[in-house]
Amino acid sequence: MYGMTLSGKYWYEEFQEWLNSIGFKTCPTCPVMFTRTEKDGSFLRLIVYIDDCLYFATSDATREKFQKELTARFDVELQGLAHWYLAAHIQQDKDFNVTMDQSRYAKSIVTRFLEPAGVKKSNISHGSILPASFILTSKDMTETAHESSKMQEDYNLDYASCVGSLIYLSYTRPDITFAVNKLARYSRQPGEPHMIALIHLLRYLKQHTQYGLTFYSDITNSPSYKVLLDNNILPSRNMFTFCDSSWDDDHDTSRSTGGFLIFYQGGVVDHSSNMPDPIAMSSAEAEYNEAC
Repeated sequence: MYGMTLSGKYWYEEFQEWLNSIGFKTCPTCPVMFTRTEKDGSFLRLIVYIDDCLYFATSDATREKFQKELTARFDVELQGLAHWYLAAHIQQDKDFNVTMDQSRYAKSIVTRFLEPAGVKKSNISHGSILPASFILTSKDMTETAHESSKMQEDYNLDYASCVGSLIYLSYTRPDITFAVNKLARYSRQPGEPHMIALIHLLRYLKQHTQYGLTFYSDITNSPSYKVLLDNNILPSRNMFTFCDSSWDDDHDTSRSTGGFLIFYQGGVVDHSSNMPDPIAMSSAEAEYNEAC
């Protein structure tokens, strides 16, 4: 069955049924996450992608119990502390701060898309994510699919494949989310201005492949916590959210682009760049739409 189209589906059903039978609850909002709580209050949480599992427990006894159950039922390889998961590098320092990054994946994107383009001096790097003068609009799209295909051949760069790769990278790179989401809107028939902006983003990425997310064992050491203190805000919890919005910045629809960052232990756990449906009549309304 391995490698067949439905293998992942059947394996997930098998694994989920077994986990539920030994007391695990499936997360209602994230079906690939499972939790089991023991009588002593300790618990174990597990996430699964096909045949790769990542799990942690709040006690050694709880973890060892699960490992015995797992190895008794399946032929598995226990690889100890996690260092990699789905192309993400996981590190823990001496202060128990955990950092996740996709720097190796970012480098592979640059190697795959920017260097073959050889174009337009691919050895140039940029400190900004998009050109300062760049205006995103569908008016710059090519008129036909053939014209778009010819332009991409000239640049030796597959626009849609590149944007798709960047979408996956943006999970640990909130800094590029705005640019990637905007550029993705023109994947069907990108024009030359969109291609130039994408190459600009790749050059930025080449210079900043090392960025990632850090979660602090002591949240008071995190930069996001210090930002709040600098603005006379004392967080009452370890989770907080920043949000912001433009007003009437979309040249095609007059909608407003908003975004949010949700932090836990000083690291981003969810983020988005989006355009709420209501067309805001003021900057204040745009801010409220995004906050909602």
